[in-house]
Amino acid sequence: MSVDEAKNRILQRISLPELIGEQIELKVRGGRHTGLCPFHDERSPSFTVFDDHYFCFGCRATGDAITYIRETQGLSFMETLRYLAEKYGLEVPELEKPNFDKSARLVEAQLYKISAEAALFFRENLAKPQSEKAREYIAGRGFSPEFVEEYGFGLSTPEPLALVNHMLKKGFAIKDLITASVALASQHDQRAYDFFINRLMIPIADMHGRVIAFGGRSFGDDLPKYKNSMNTPLFDKSQILYGLHRAKESIRRDRQAIVCEGYMDVLQLSQAGISTSVACLGTALTLPHLRRLGALTPHIYLVFDGDKAGRNATLRTVNIAMEVPQAECKVVVLPPGDDPDTFVTKYGADAFRGQLASAKGLLDFAIETRIKETHDLGIPELVSKEIIPWLQSVKDPMSRNFLMNRISELTGIAVGGMQAALLGETPTKKAPPKMMPLPDEIPAVRTVTAIKGPELELFGHLFWSRPDELDINQLRHMFESQLELEEVWLEFAREIMKALEKALSPSDQNKAFWMTGSTPEVLDLILGLEKTKGAYETEFRQRQLDKLLAAIRKRQLDDTAAKLKQKLSQSSGDEEMDILMAIARIKKEIMHIDNPAKRPAASP
Repeated sequence: MSVDEAKNRILQRISLPELIGEQIELKVRGGRHTGLCPFHDERSPSFTVFDDHYFCFGCRATGDAITYIRETQGLSFMETLRYLAEKYGLEVPELEKPNFDKSARLVEAQLYKISAEAALFFRENLAKPQSEKAREYIAGRGFSPEFVEEYGFGLSTPEPLALVNHMLKKGFAIKDLITASVALASQHDQRAYDFFINRLMIPIADMHGRVIAFGGRSFGDDLPKYKNSMNTPLFDKSQILYGLHRAKESIRRDRQAIVCEGYMDVLQLSQAGISTSVACLGTALTLPHLRRLGALTPHIYLVFDGDKAGRNATLRTVNIAMEVPQAECKVVVLPPGDDPDTFVTKYGADAFRGQLASAKGLLDFAIETRIKETHDLGIPELVSKEIIPWLQSVKDPMSRNFLMNRISELTGIAVGGMQAALLGETPTKKAPPKMMPLPDEIPAVRTVTAIKGPELELFGHLFWSRPDELDINQLRHMFESQLELEEVWLEFAREIMKALEKALSPSDQNKAFWMTGSTPEVLDLILGLEKTKGAYETEFRQRQLDKLLAAIRKRQLDDTAAKLKQKLSQSSGDEEMDILMAIARIKKEIMHIDNPAKRPAASP
């Protein structure tokens, strides 16, 4: 069974009003479920939930259950499918990671149990009479008992075998404790000891709030000051942001995310009433981090320490930030010696918000910082080796021209010289890496099926279209929620639509403009379309696309119905009823495609 079929199975099992009703209050009016839109601020409900989709008459947001979870929780497509399959108890093996078998799934389930039990052990240990000094330390940091309980603070004991012995009594195996990074194998006596000893313990959770790892903070000058769990099958530091499971709703509502360097920063900001902060966990900010945040908000504030190391940490994010154009990154520069933890403790939440208000754009900050740290005679080389590659990664011509003028003001280097360097055939520095998908969404080794038939004609009309010819919102909705395309082709379509939104004609762009052009099949398609312009000349571009979209969708529905009918002969009971209902829904959608005038008026 394909991923697309798995997606359809999941959608068929979901009651969308019930799913959305878990987060917002819905009332039935005139036979429809309505409520306040979760995607924009409003006082009168304009958000309507139907059986298979939602639509807001205020902000025009629309989608199905998968779209809703992706946009409210910042999950990838595959993560969303897995989340919904688990939530509704569906066995969907085709959604498992490559080379992921049942034994691996059992290991993950065991690791969740270990993490949950360890978190309980640490919390109970903090509440014991002998842990008074630890509680005094926590109170001295300004954390109230209610906050400590809500955020699951705990304490690891000075005894090196306390947790290991506790977990063994609970029936867990040593090898699983080591895999979960709550125990550490000794190379000296072949025994396992507690991974965390005598530390304030902060649980780290995944996007669904399940504990998957821990951060341990020393009470004094003991080094290291911060110690995090090692990577495990549940915990990948390059993917996880501390606090995101709590902050995601506030981030989406307030349209801003604050990225700090450590979980103590997040905790202090949360204690002060700033609920949109998250933190990296012992690693630099990564592309998956930014992609998750970019799915929730268009505004990301990077708050690093005010010293030189903190500034350098900011500079390292420039190239990856270029790969998430939907989000604007700004830099908050705190006074030297301060981090969000100490700053908000000394000056308060309003002063910290004032720092956000004065934040600088990431690229502008990076350029200014590097120039200030460079001797005048070294500036031409700096521009050639570092700044020109940055400019080459800025695809929007207006933004690039603005930045060149800004650099010229700061360095004295003429704009014409930079333009010549940008047009040079040999780049002065390796360009930033192309945006990669989150791990496990697409196998590392893959084959791409060349498109043909109506899909080929569809991409032809898209490629040769002009910005004012198409309804981009309608097209995006069709591509994301209706058409079943391989991810490479879907990404190429997204790139074309982004170009059209920027008033750029796709056919006028250089092949290097397309990030997906590094895929041979996409490059072959572009080359072929450039040779067949005449086949796509029309005065009725949108009408042609509507016909093609309808034809492709109808064919896909027919194929799905045929497979379901074939499966029907081998089914019985509840499964047979589910299949019959699915076939009926498909026939209804086909009827709407054939007779669009008969669509229910309530549907957008």
